[in-house]
Amino acid sequence: MREASDTRLWRRYFFIAVLAWLIVDFATTPAIANPRGYYSTYMPLLLVFYVGYPLAFAVLRYAIGLSSRGMFAAMIAGIVVVEIVFTRNALLFTLPICLLAIPISLGHYAMVTFMPMWLAEGTALHNKKWVVATISVFGVGVLLNAFTQFSACP
Repeated sequence: MREASDTRLWRRYFFIAVLAWLIVDFATTPAIANPRGYYSTYMPLLLVFYVGYPLAFAVLRYAIGLSSRGMFAAMIAGIVVVEIVFTRNALLFTLPICLLAIPISLGHYAMVTFMPMWLAEGTALHNKKWVVATISVFGVGVLLNAFTQFSACP
């Protein structure tokens, strides 16, 4: 019985996390202003992120049994790999903007790591302070991105 439950949780987490990646990536990148240009340029690589990140975290949580603290540490490692190693996100290195960019990055990655976990496991109400904080920080990042993308000169 436990194994069937774990399989359902794993699948639920994975599908929610893939959907979360689609939403978060669209809302926090140039895709919000120019979806066609963004996706035609980056789509093969984006597909790896959309599927690979949720798959890795589903395995960490449901096959290996990582705790929430372990998931947070893995999320930080994911941020370093994606944002620093692969994309070289200058906002995370530039003072004083990094003081805003780092918490926003944590909010974005919490949306694709923890929100799917809370929804899949039915613990969102138990974690409502974290849910509200995650959505709020994510919202600030989306607003800043929208202002940046739509106010840019042609």
